[in-house]
Amino acid sequence: MTDAGNGVDAARPLTGVQVLDFTVNLPGPYASFLLASLGAEVINVEPPRGDPARHMEPMFTFLNRGKRSVVLDLREQTTRPALRALAGRADVLLEGFRPGVMGRLGCDWETARRWNPRLIYCSISAHGQEGPRVHQPGHDLNLQALAGVCHLERDAHGTPRGSLLPVADLSTSLVAVASVCAALAARGPEGEGRYLDVAMSDAVLSWAHIWGEGIDLGAQAREALGSGPAGKVVERTLLERMDREKLYTMPHYGVYRTRDRRWLALGIVDEKHFWQGLCEATGLGRLAKLSLSARIAGNPFFRRLFAVILRRRNLEDWLTRFEEAGVPATPVLRPEETKQEAQFLARGMFDREGRVRAPLPDARHPERPAPALGEHTEQVLAELDLSEVAS
Repeated sequence: MTDAGNGVDAARPLTGVQVLDFTVNLPGPYASFLLASLGAEVINVEPPRGDPARHMEPMFTFLNRGKRSVVLDLREQTTRPALRALAGRADVLLEGFRPGVMGRLGCDWETARRWNPRLIYCSISAHGQEGPRVHQPGHDLNLQALAGVCHLERDAHGTPRGSLLPVADLSTSLVAVASVCAALAARGPEGEGRYLDVAMSDAVLSWAHIWGEGIDLGAQAREALGSGPAGKVVERTLLERMDREKLYTMPHYGVYRTRDRRWLALGIVDEKHFWQGLCEATGLGRLAKLSLSARIAGNPFFRRLFAVILRRRNLEDWLTRFEEAGVPATPVLRPEETKQEAQFLARGMFDREGRVRAPLPDARHPERPAPALGEHTEQVLAELDLSEVAS
């Protein structure tokens, strides 16, 4: 299957596709890692000082397995022939500079498409290539804030905060991969390339609105309580909490401590049979017929009740009981503990070094380690035919 020497796997869907990657840090490099795991050959074009993420290990190693590194100082005119030759033979070009920078470096979309009409050119930027914020810089937290994520993450005091997981970066990576794969499929064997404008703010906005406006638990309460005095009290308290906490306003959706000081996650939403199984397994069968709105309204009380009950047994005991009752319950694992989780081991999600694989069907783990800075410069340049490239 996989040749450990060069990472080529003829069975992978992107075998034979070459990706020229000018991106750094997280969004672009994770996208090109996924493309590499699907069989693409990825060449990182790094500045003389390298990708700043080289100082953020082990993230850099995780993201750059199976790629080759070429150092080119694109500010120097002497690198233009090599740049043109690389773009001329690539299928995909990824860049993550602010709008206009690639033009100053001599490789914007209009220039690149003249060199290579079949090139798929994907620009990843904070706000895209148009709009009033087009030239504003932004990192993950800025884009979470703009898209509404910080509002969704606000604490019990109403203070907005960012998600610890860089959802803007990672959602952008997935948008870039999906867009590139769609463009490759649309191009076909004879078609022309195209330009892809991937904005981080667009990607995270899509996620935030699906959850922020797509889940309104308060609607049921408003309808049930009407506009009378009770409804107005609820509107000032419960509905605000529903808007802030979303599914966590349900006592059966949350994390609880067990007797052995470990943690258990219950993941019941509106399923009656799951709620009934939970009640039976915890000795609360008398509550099994409570409606969802009643459970939400009584969330503070029920949450304290479950906290007391779940502290009476060890984690493994509860997991056994809940599995028998068909209740969705899982242990809360630390990242290092996931490497021993039977489900992930069965799925082959970690290699011998304990590094996570790409979570894509038909992907294979890149065997070649992350490259040293400029490790493949001479090798790659030797592969190019510079004799016909004008400087």
